[in-house]
Amino acid sequence: MKLVRRIWFGAALLGAIALPVARSWGADWKTEQDAGWKAYKEGNLDEAERRLAAAEKEARAFGANDPRLATTLDHLAWVRANEEKLSDAESLAKAALAIREKSLGAEHADVLLSLNTLAAILELAGRPAEARPVYERYLALAKKIHGAEHLNVAAVLDNLATVDQALGDVKAAEALYKQALAMREKLAAAKPIDLAPTIHNLATLYVDQKKYAEAEALLKRELAIREKAEGAEHPDVASCLESIGWVYALEDKPAEAEPLLRKALALYEKDLGADHPHVACCSAKLGRVYLTRGREAEADACCKRAVSIYDRAGGDPADVADALEDYAAVLRKEGHKPEAEKLEARAQTLRKSPEKSETPKR
Repeated sequence: MKLVRRIWFGAALLGAIALPVARSWGADWKTEQDAGWKAYKEGNLDEAERRLAAAEKEARAFGANDPRLATTLDHLAWVRANEEKLSDAESLAKAALAIREKSLGAEHADVLLSLNTLAAILELAGRPAEARPVYERYLALAKKIHGAEHLNVAAVLDNLATVDQALGDVKAAEALYKQALAMREKLAAAKPIDLAPTIHNLATLYVDQKKYAEAEALLKRELAIREKAEGAEHPDVASCLESIGWVYALEDKPAEAEPLLRKALALYEKDLGADHPHVACCSAKLGRVYLTRGREAEADACCKRAVSIYDRAGGDPADVADALEDYAAVLRKEGHKPEAEKLEARAQTLRKSPEKSETPKR
């Protein structure tokens, strides 16, 4: 499970508006804009959509190329991406970029906002080859504006690494992750929590390469950082526990894996609710560990629960396919071959599907 890699830099400060009517419009726009973005960051997508749509209406009164309209369109793009409306999101991101380039110039700092948004949406849409040149443009502009060593530069190096990883260029991805991590470690402005996403992403790369010892060390470092910065019950801490537990499972250490996965599952349930896809994913992993330990009844309950949650709430196709195959393995062990074959057929269909349902979250 990968941590969020998305970054966001503050919107441009508003200038004073001279006319009384314009002041009123400006105040209304800012009220709706701020409320919509706040709702988005809190995960309230319906409220974010409503308030940002109102902000867009206000902003269009300023003119088709006003930077405030670009800010609203950029933020609406994130909302639509979280709603799995990636085509809509891409159009909004491109419109915001065009406005900023025309009204502010191609090398203005606010253009970084739109480049990041567009690249992230292309990546989420499963188009890393298209995302890469947008991130490269971002990198060049960030270096010009901020200098070669800056947190924003480190962030885009990390994003480029994830794109290279998706494209199968493991060596390039590893080099970029290490470069981003080294840069953050030496920057005085960096906080320990700033290191956590890169540490996690590099660990994920090592898991893919079956370098479990290296992955385990990085994930434990990330866990210590997150527990100190975010508290022991934060969802990101649950993600760390889940990841370490799964590395133990891959290393054939089910006794060490079980308590970590159980703890991660409990944290997810408390923070996200019993029917969240993260609960399903972690439950499926715990079920696989139980099966390894010969506890078939507990494995059946966990895997059945995971499939049931995905059937109700949906989820990333790859995660759903994993859960189906996990439950099929349990059913085969229990002697229920026909039921297992049905689940395996569903999983195979999902793996052949070109759809991508992963969405960005803060």
